[in-house]
Amino acid sequence: MEYIPWFAWIAIAGIICWGAISIAREIGGRRRLVRALDDQASSNRALLDTLGSINSRLDAIEKTLTDIP
Repeated sequence: MEYIPWFAWIAIAGIICWGAISIAREIGGRRRLVRALDDQASSNRALLDTLGSINSRLDAIEKTLTDIP
């Protein structure tokens, strides 16, 4: 440690700070990704409910058309 010149400490501190910032960005990015996936899952559930109701309506129409001679 006593053989490292003063200007090398600036580079070492920069590398450590850069690593800490990268880790913080990664953690924040994962949280945003989880939130986005939760939002997407809820919209997919709503879409699935809508498609289910459309399917039941089409089944009713098909039954009506099949009953007509």
